[in-house]
Amino acid sequence: MSTTRLQEIQICFGKGKQTDIATAQTAANMWQLRKLNAALANPKLNTENDAEEYGKGHEFPTQTFKTSWDVSGTLEKYLSAEIAAWAMAFGLGKVVKSGTTPNFTYTCTPLFPANGDAAELPYFSFVEQIRPGAGVVLDRMAVGCAVESWQLTVGSGPGRANSKINAEFVGSGKVIDSATGITMPAATVEKLLPSASLTLTINGVDYVTNKNIVSLETGWKNNLRMDAGFFPGSGFQAVGDGSSGAIRGRLEFGNRQGNLKFVARFENGSTEYTKLKAQTTGTAVIDLSFDTNNSLQITWQKIAYATTELAETDGILTVAVDCAPLYDSTIGIITAVAKCNVDQICQ
Repeated sequence: MSTTRLQEIQICFGKGKQTDIATAQTAANMWQLRKLNAALANPKLNTENDAEEYGKGHEFPTQTFKTSWDVSGTLEKYLSAEIAAWAMAFGLGKVVKSGTTPNFTYTCTPLFPANGDAAELPYFSFVEQIRPGAGVVLDRMAVGCAVESWQLTVGSGPGRANSKINAEFVGSGKVIDSATGITMPAATVEKLLPSASLTLTINGVDYVTNKNIVSLETGWKNNLRMDAGFFPGSGFQAVGDGSSGAIRGRLEFGNRQGNLKFVARFENGSTEYTKLKAQTTGTAVIDLSFDTNNSLQITWQKIAYATTELAETDGILTVAVDCAPLYDSTIGIITAVAKCNVDQICQ
């Protein structure tokens, strides 16, 4: 018997966005990238039974019923210009594209329904295949996926693992299983955004010039309203078949949350605790680059310090700071500018 190694998995997913939650993408609108985590985006069928119903003469279940479908997955990757542009665009939702090859620029900000924006993020399709073709082991597409969260981490020391991104996504539940008809596009060559390229200014302090930054984490969570996607008329796994289980007809974001925390060496004159007590506000600008045409800049428009805590890292006194991103009616909360040589991301 032939065994299947999980490293045989191939994935591709929407580079551009679906026209709507229910319309699957074609290979022309997708790209193939690598990932670090082994977990599959396993569809989950939810069922119920009739154990609690009266009239059977006993308390035992006699039937099961397909009720609904869930899909979720995670992309853990070394941070590159390409995945950075994708995660910012699909994760924040509002994208303005400018520039031309080799310097396409994607300026990404959160959607605001009060300003006329949609309450739904852009959707994409996600494909997993193992030995597609005559000896297929796995071949399926999850349709109508949206980014639930992204988290970027930057650390000290050598190696690619010191600059990573983790993106979580969920789906409508619609799955095209066995022979999707998708022929994987050629793998996209990614340009890494290494930790060594970091420039960082937080609340008026240049932590790279001062050579005291140790690590950084920042991210965004959409808190998608999963159950609200099952509204009357949302649809079924098999069109017109009420016994096939319901799928979601929308994925709206809930109360969104941004986060930023960092660890820096604590030195004479460090102002973190002083700024915490005074609730001093300022911007936080995080910049990582491969070259002038491939980069990511995240700007938290207004932050205050929520907590500061003295600790140690490798025997050196450090301060861990948890920041509170704040909304400003003039400049918003977050702006991400991603540059890469790939056109039509989230278009």
